[in-house]
Amino acid sequence: MSTQLPDATRERRRFFRIDDEIYLEYRQLAEGEYQQRLQQSPGVRQDSSALALQLHSLTTQSSSILSQIRKRDPDVGQYLAIIDRKLELLSRVLLGSQLGQISGPNSKVNLSGNGIAFFSAEALDADSKLELRLMLFPGHTMITTLGRVVHCRTMRDSAPHPYRIGVEFTHIEEMARDALVRHTLELQSARLRQQKEQRKDTR
Repeated sequence: MSTQLPDATRERRRFFRIDDEIYLEYRQLAEGEYQQRLQQSPGVRQDSSALALQLHSLTTQSSSILSQIRKRDPDVGQYLAIIDRKLELLSRVLLGSQLGQISGPNSKVNLSGNGIAFFSAEALDADSKLELRLMLFPGHTMITTLGRVVHCRTMRDSAPHPYRIGVEFTHIEEMARDALVRHTLELQSARLRQQKEQRKDTR
């Protein structure tokens, strides 16, 4: 049974921002194609990234149940963990068939459930429409979303990517947004734990 968060808490998590290194690719959309994509109902574009995200979401939802099963019956828990691992590998195969081999992050970004900022070699006009694909690490979660450029700023000492592009997500599936918000919170928690351990080591 899921617990509903208060609206204010959901909004804070949605807009929580964090610096991260991810795999990012994007392409500009003509206004006509962008409007057509906006009219599509959820689930219409069942490409490999969407299917992989669904597999990842199911894995996340079942993780607490798997932990309980492991405690009661280690053998069954181990068997289910193997199946879980197979699904994870399958999702990576699906993504690999669509995007080729992704060795790791290619962009330093500032990320939230509501948008992204990244450095680019090309300037983009404000209000340009984009299709973005993001792979989050270490879970290899792929997210596809539409966005609108809200600012393009020239930055000093940022060659060969002198433009900082700010994008607002305008069309993102709820499952994808949940995965994105969960990723930012988990990453922040991991960094806080690391800082805490480092402070202990220096005492």
